[in-house]
Amino acid sequence: MARNNNFVVITTGSHATSDFWPFSRKNMPKPFLDLLGTGKSLLQLTYERCLALCDEDRIMVATTEPYIDLVKEQLPQLSEQQILIEPINRGAAVCVAYAAYKIRQLDPSTVITMMPADHAIFGEIAFLRDIGKALETAASDPKKLLIIGIKPSKPETRYRYIQYHYNSGGAIKKIKTLTDKPQIELANLLVNSGDFVWNTDIYVWHVNAIIEAVETYLPEVAEVFSGGLLQYGTDQEPLFLKNAYSQCKNTTLSYGILEKTDNHYVLLGNFNWSAIDSWQALFSLKKLGNEENTIEANAVSIQSKSCFIKSTDGKLIIVHSLHDYLVADSSDVLLICPKSEVEQLKQIMKEAEEQKGEDYI
Repeated sequence: MARNNNFVVITTGSHATSDFWPFSRKNMPKPFLDLLGTGKSLLQLTYERCLALCDEDRIMVATTEPYIDLVKEQLPQLSEQQILIEPINRGAAVCVAYAAYKIRQLDPSTVITMMPADHAIFGEIAFLRDIGKALETAASDPKKLLIIGIKPSKPETRYRYIQYHYNSGGAIKKIKTLTDKPQIELANLLVNSGDFVWNTDIYVWHVNAIIEAVETYLPEVAEVFSGGLLQYGTDQEPLFLKNAYSQCKNTTLSYGILEKTDNHYVLLGNFNWSAIDSWQALFSLKKLGNEENTIEANAVSIQSKSCFIKSTDGKLIIVHSLHDYLVADSSDVLLICPKSEVEQLKQIMKEAEEQKGEDYI
């Protein structure tokens, strides 16, 4: 794997404030939180993981204007040109087009890996081996658009699924269908079928392959971003982007390109992965083992079991006689809620906002 022939684009995306409230807020979405209790945000962990894939100056972070300062604060080593600033969110397909055209100006022979900033990956050796295989494939067969898929461990309604042609290739399979987030009945069928995997939203492709796909399936987007060849990397880039994004419709990557192309493939990954898209998902990751509670705080548990206790400061928290509760103590909000009820956070937040104002949201 030639590190100096790869680029990585980390995407911060858009997130609901309710994902991990009271820690996630309008001005502090999930990628910038330390949800795993490592002392580092999900963005920082993703960046460190990417250092094994390419040179430091070939890692880029795509974000929107409200979060520029957070990116710079958490990754001060990035240069201005390594931060791709989208004026507004127009969907993943538009972000992909912008990144691809800008990167081709820097290296027209490169392979690009794109991945979300806010997912959890365990088993770094297996992850690097799988990505390395994808990079080699994209470099040697520059027509292929690769997605990393993970064998599902359970029916999951929050994830998207990829169906592949079972008898094609080895670890790299031809994609048959793409399925959006299913209802639980369909999720059960997909998991039991044996030829569906979770879509990790990790993509590997040659820069020319993805630009060709944009030109074929989103010609109006291609026309907009190909017009910026003289602006990328200059002081004129922000003004160009503001105009470019105003001309683009909000377009998902699946609908815009991946459902239409015949050159999409899935690499069956062997690492442990989670999108960590809810408190329940985080509870599943934090195995209690021999511990009665998961504690990431200055806390004392008395006659309490199966609780998840997390705090952002050193305040002493005493939890007495609670079973299966979330205790989440942010700088200005303390949430005490049965773990089984965290799916009701949107309603809880709505009531908090109505009674106490939007400052707590």
